[in-house]
Amino acid sequence: MLTRREFVSCIAAGGAASSIPAVFAASDFDLKAFASELQELVSIDSKTGYEEGVNKIIAIFEERFKFIGWTVTLHSCPGRGNALIATSKPDQNHYDVVLCAHADTVQPVGYAQKYPFVLKGSIAHGAGVGDDKSSLLSVWWICKGLPKTVTEKLNIAVIINPGEESSNPSTLKFFEREGKKTPLALVYEPGRGEVKGGGFVKVRKGSTRLNVRFHGKAAHSGNNPQDGRNAIYAMALAIPKITAIQSKYPGVTINGNTTKGGTAVNTIAAEAEVTFDFRFTDDRIRDQVVSEIRALCDKGFMDGVRSELVINRLGNALPETEKSRKLMAIVDQAAKQLGQPEPQWLAVGGASDGNKLAAQGAAVVCAMGVVSGNLHNPENEWTDLSTVRSRIDLSRKVLELIAQGK
Repeated sequence: MLTRREFVSCIAAGGAASSIPAVFAASDFDLKAFASELQELVSIDSKTGYEEGVNKIIAIFEERFKFIGWTVTLHSCPGRGNALIATSKPDQNHYDVVLCAHADTVQPVGYAQKYPFVLKGSIAHGAGVGDDKSSLLSVWWICKGLPKTVTEKLNIAVIINPGEESSNPSTLKFFEREGKKTPLALVYEPGRGEVKGGGFVKVRKGSTRLNVRFHGKAAHSGNNPQDGRNAIYAMALAIPKITAIQSKYPGVTINGNTTKGGTAVNTIAAEAEVTFDFRFTDDRIRDQVVSEIRALCDKGFMDGVRSELVINRLGNALPETEKSRKLMAIVDQAAKQLGQPEPQWLAVGGASDGNKLAAQGAAVVCAMGVVSGNLHNPENEWTDLSTVRSRIDLSRKVLELIAQGK
């Protein structure tokens, strides 16, 4: 494994061909080198919001992309760390295609040591190994082996998000700006391990948190309970009514997963709140559902208790569109030319950075990364390194076909 110090020393030496380790000089895939680099990434805690760890990951790829002559800029996303943009040409105002992955994980700080990288045959385990460190690494391997016929014709941008698992205003603003610059995006979430051969994703549900707050009136529950208005009772009435709306819209789910209310057992609860996880396949349906929930809240669920719908932001779905179908067809064509199995295109419930890019008008295909499974489960998360080479080859062929069509 090339350490960061050795890597920087190599750059400082002028990058002479004789001093470049084979892992960087050779265009052929080296599984042993890939596994070694993956072990380095897995050994770094990079939970969303742990900026020190996330920035270590970003710094590794900053050095590597600069080394191969790409233009690299870092963008500060307060609360999440640095986002990275690396482009094959100096222009960072327009991209022909974006390759997007993320540096953060859901794994708590300390889990890199508690659940270290372990390789059993072709299956690698470790905290964050599948989501998203193996796929993030594959993006580097894709780009460093691209022929000049592709990089001279296309302005390819690699975007590494420091806060995919939990967005905040800074990362959302970053994607609102960058997403407008490209017509095409390949998103390197892990290939879907639940499908034989690893599935690809064409549709992802949007996700929005809906907070419904209830404002009643406090009173002593022994002396004068009749003078109070119990916000918890109103919340109990509201949850099934709001949840029932999902039955009217195929693909929509509304789950009330957290609640809170009251201040003391001997006091009628004046305040209560429930948070719903709301998922949808289409932004127009999203707006219809929100409108219905708002109307219910405005009407109220119990006399004397006011209900209030609070939404911090409305997420976006990753839909299947005419533009995305054309991009899917390129992926299908690339697989066929390589003699790979026909891609299986899935619609799934979880969101990704593809949702944000699609919201800005890009055609998106997702789960282009290394086939993985048991994501977010640190004891059992896995990634299949036997799929790395085929996924790298597929992406390179996709970029070649996009270049040919330009």
